[in-house]
Amino acid sequence: MWKLGAARAELLQMLSDRLRTVFAPAELWATTEPDTLQIMKVGAQQVLANHWDRRDKWLEGIASVAWGELPAEGANRGEGYTLAMQRGPKREIEEVKVEMVAGAAYVLMGHAQGHTRVCQKHCSGHNRCNCCWTHGVRMAPTSTVTRHSMTLRVLADGDSDDEDGEEDDEEEQETSLAAESGATTSAVAPEAI
Repeated sequence: MWKLGAARAELLQMLSDRLRTVFAPAELWATTEPDTLQIMKVGAQQVLANHWDRRDKWLEGIASVAWGELPAEGANRGEGYTLAMQRGPKREIEEVKVEMVAGAAYVLMGHAQGHTRVCQKHCSGHNRCNCCWTHGVRMAPTSTVTRHSMTLRVLADGDSDDEDGEEDDEEEQETSLAAESGATTSAVAPEAI
C-alpha cells in the first residue's frame, strides 16, 4: 500500500469522483478526498479470511471495485465472488453472505468498517469486538479466474505509510461491502459505475 503521488492522482480523482457520485446517499467522502490506493489479487478458489482493516488508521469510507482477471463463461467481467461479513462472539458468529458480480463496487462505513469511532468498546488496531463486522472474500470452489480489486481509502491524520511503497506488516488485505445492524451499507451493480 502506498500514498498516491502525482502520477497516480488523476486515476484516483476519476475513480473517487465516480464512487462519490454513485454512493452519494451514504455520504461517502463528503468532506475529504481518498489519498491511498490498494491494488490486490485473490487467486481462483482462494479465500481472503475475515478481518478488520486497521480500525484507527483509516477515516470512514473504504470503497472497492473488483473484477475478474479474464472473462468467465457468459461474463466479460469475470466470475463473481462472495463477500462474507461476520460479527459477534466466536461461538455465536452472525454471518451475512453477499453474492457480488464481477465489476460491482461496494463501500464499508460505520460498524461495517469497524472504525474505532463507532465501536462500542472503541477498539483500535485489529483488536476484536462483538459489535463491528469483519469482512472477507470467498471465491467459488469451482472458480478459474483471479479476482482483481482497487480499494480507495483516506489515511487518518498523523498516520503515514512507508515512503518506499511497501506494505506495512500490520496492513490488512482488502475492503468490502457493509452489512446490516448499525452499519452504513451500499453496493451497486457494474452498470451504475
